Amino acid sequence: MQVEILGTEDGQLRVMARGAEPTLMNAIRRTIMSEVAVPAIDKVYVAENTGVLYDEIIAHRLGLVPLKGGENLKLPEECECGGKGCPNCEAVLSLDVEATSDKHVVLSGKLKAEGTVFPANSQIPIVELNTGQRLALEAHARLGRGKDHAKWHPASVAVVKYEPVVEIDMEKCDLCALCVEECPKRILEVRNKALVVNEITKCSLCKVCESICPRGAVKVSYNTSNSMLTVETAGSLSNDELITAACDIIIKKANELKKLIGELAEAQ
Repeated sequence: MQVEILGTEDGQLRVMARGAEPTLMNAIRRTIMSEVAVPAIDKVYVAENTGVLYDEIIAHRLGLVPLKGGENLKLPEECECGGKGCPNCEAVLSLDVEATSDKHVVLSGKLKAEGTVFPANSQIPIVELNTGQRLALEAHARLGRGKDHAKWHPASVAVVKYEPVVEIDMEKCDLCALCVEECPKRILEVRNKALVVNEITKCSLCKVCESICPRGAVKVSYNTSNSMLTVETAGSLSNDELITAACDIIIKKANELKKLIGELAEAQ
């Protein structure tokens, strides 16, 4: 298997695996979405809320704010407290804002960290307050996994696709450029009296170019031996860290399975 980093664009990291089963890349994708642990606000204690939004709505919004840090936190089910909540498995953040003008937007940057966990983005709106209205609360963040709740999803994008293949029959092509105009990814171009493909990895396999060509000169397919993983982090970890963490989890699970099979073989 050969692994190639195709680069980062618009915050997305693309990795191509050549000569590997697509199931391997899909396992990494599924592990990122369901098994990689990241922090998120799980409990909110509201001291005062004189704004128009209910406490429950604010708590929901806070839970979806991506958080960074928490490297020293334990998963609640692995903590000595049994998940009841202690400094080893919870990080505390506080927020206390009183509006001095109308339409005052409270941003995630107002969450003050009392530990190692803090908002990944300080510009996420939480609530809008008018003059004299106040919001004061304490939020407790915990580690969790995407399989437990969407607020612990560490990636906003995690997809796998086969390597696209675009074949052009220049004997049939009359350079009408219809496919160039209609391609949503703009990967086709007429150059030096020939139709060429630029950045084939951007092809979404929509086959618009194939269906619109009046002469049937373009054929779109894919290579099942090569697959591409695209990842875009939600902010808690970098794209590199997400893929590395997912690979570590897969290796750990494989070793555990190997150990159990070995013990079973010895017992027989």
